[in-house]
Amino acid sequence: MIRTYARIFFITGPLFFLGMLFSNLAIMEARPALENALTLGLLFGTAVSAIMGTLHIVRARHAAAGETGRDIYALRQVREFESALDYERLFTTVTHYLEKTAGFTLTEKDQEAGRIAARSPFNFNTFGSGITVRLEKKPGAPTLVRIISKPLVFTVMADYGENLKNAKDLEAHLRGSEHR
Repeated sequence: MIRTYARIFFITGPLFFLGMLFSNLAIMEARPALENALTLGLLFGTAVSAIMGTLHIVRARHAAAGETGRDIYALRQVREFESALDYERLFTTVTHYLEKTAGFTLTEKDQEAGRIAARSPFNFNTFGSGITVRLEKKPGAPTLVRIISKPLVFTVMADYGENLKNAKDLEAHLRGSEHR
C-alpha cells in the first residue's frame, strides 16, 4: 500500500519540481527559484499521491472483495492455478471469455504454444489493459493456467483495481467452467 503512494509521489513530485524550476528561473534568482520549485514539487507530489493513491487503494480493495495474501495494489496482476478442463476446451473457453464476455480484442492466439493475448478497449482507469494467458499442458495432470493483466501504457501510476478485476474475473470464469 505504501508503494502505491510512493510510486505516485516520486513520479509527480519531481516532474512538477522540474517544470516549476524552469519557469521560475525565467522570472527569479536561482536560490528563490529553487526553493519555490522544491516546495511546490513536494506539495504537489503529496497532494496528488494522497488523492490518486487513496482512490487506487479503495477501488483495489473493492475489486479484491476481501481477498488477502496477494499484492492487490500492484498494477501487474498475476494468477496461477491448475485447471481440470482438458487443454482444448480450456483454450476455447479463454478465447470465448476474452472476446465475447469481457469485450477484449485478441492480439495473439496460438493454441500450439498455449498463448492467448488480448487488450481491453480504452478506458480512463488504465487507458486500456493487456491480458496474457499461458496454458501449460502436462500429460496426465491438470493444465497449468497463468494469467497476467497489466496496463497497456507503462506510465500509468494507478489502475484503480482494473487489472485485479480482469484477472479475478477470468480466473472465476475458468474455475466455474470446471463445474459445468
